Amino acid sequence: MKELWRFIKTSGVYFAGTVLTKLITFLLLPLYTAYIDPEGMGIYDVATAYVTFLCSVVYLDIWSAVMRFTYEYVGDEQKKPITSGTVIFVLSSTLYTVIMIVVYAIFRVDYMFLIYLYGLLANTQYFCGYIARTQGKNVLYAVGGIAGSLTTILVNILLLVGFKMDYSALFISSCVGYIANIGIVSIGAKIPRLISLKAFEYKLFKQMFCFSLPLCVNSVAYWFLSSYNRVAITNVLGNAANGMYAIASRFGSFITLFTSCFTMAWQEISYSKEAGGMEDQSAFYTKAINSYIQFLGMGLIMIIPAVYIIYPIMVNESYAGGKSMVPLYLIATVASAISSFLGNIFTAIKKNDLLFYTTVVGSVVNVIMVHLLLPVMGVEGASAALFCGFAINCVVRIKMLQKYLGFSVEWKFLGALVIMFIIVWTIYNLGNILANILAFVVAAIITLIIFKEYILKMLESLKGKIQR
Repeated sequence: MKELWRFIKTSGVYFAGTVLTKLITFLLLPLYTAYIDPEGMGIYDVATAYVTFLCSVVYLDIWSAVMRFTYEYVGDEQKKPITSGTVIFVLSSTLYTVIMIVVYAIFRVDYMFLIYLYGLLANTQYFCGYIARTQGKNVLYAVGGIAGSLTTILVNILLLVGFKMDYSALFISSCVGYIANIGIVSIGAKIPRLISLKAFEYKLFKQMFCFSLPLCVNSVAYWFLSSYNRVAITNVLGNAANGMYAIASRFGSFITLFTSCFTMAWQEISYSKEAGGMEDQSAFYTKAINSYIQFLGMGLIMIIPAVYIIYPIMVNESYAGGKSMVPLYLIATVASAISSFLGNIFTAIKKNDLLFYTTVVGSVVNVIMVHLLLPVMGVEGASAALFCGFAINCVVRIKMLQKYLGFSVEWKFLGALVIMFIIVWTIYNLGNILANILAFVVAAIITLIIFKEYILKMLESLKGKIQR
């Protein structure tokens, strides 16, 4: 129960810093869809997809290495992995800058400088945020997230409503928000004091580079699994179709918002437990992954009918065609979240080399399926392909982890989840608003029944803390 409370406490901090602020952004969908047409939204979305690919290659996911290695040091010794990670980050940023200059010289992309800043500042924010987390500055991390998100929102409103700008406003506002976040986190965590050339060790530098290299290769493969579909939609169906897909994905990100805080908390707990040694890995990871799947699965079943109700309220009528795309994207998002959760286990037990193989399998499935399904199913084919890729990825990762850790997955619950998804998906497509409200209520009741034991334990523990 102690670990459960630690998990809930840490997740709650990240909930404040990540979920609540991004939820505000989600609530601004009426603004975005009213002032940016599907064509512009599609261009913005595919541009960020290309930037994500490049950053996956050059930045090596070095922030994960910094977090993982910092947990093995104490006191001033922590400057060693932080400094080595910073050197790698600076070298990566230099390479990123050179590549972006070359790309602009060849293709003359619109708003190239804004796109460049977007990628650079986004990765700087990740890096500073992870350093703050290694120092236990979770509340600061949350405050930085809140400040950055609110800044982004205010600048968006100013540029879109006040100055009537096009999709470039999304790049500008994001960059300003990143700067606000970086400033608050860097000053609060005193990051400059944690970096010292005297603490640099070439041996540790090489260890961290070798640790991150599989993560980099895995990130590239992951891009083909998670983001390639946006490029495929743009090439096959056009920017406007990708704009519709982008809005549908915003509802998928609604699930991601809630899972991200759990994933970040899970990273810290699993990394620290592995660094300190663990007696019963199998029981620990079995409990974690099955609870996570149950949480995600029942969340999915409740969110689908909820989206049916709120979509016409949240989204401008010019994006009405995106409504039918949401359920498939939601289940693909759930599969993606489970995949990421499993991936963090590989990192915790230092098996990053295996991540690549599992991701490649899913990527190959996704790339093949998206080109087969787009001509047949339209944009929904991209979501179907995405789900297939992540589902295969999850199965392979589970089988590998069972070999190393011996944990087990409750396949019966997964089977029941598939049946429930089919039912709510059918109601979503064929039913009216009353049918979807009923589906939501039934799903909520089932969720309470499934998590009754957890809820009662949490209430008892909370009662005990209050009485003390």
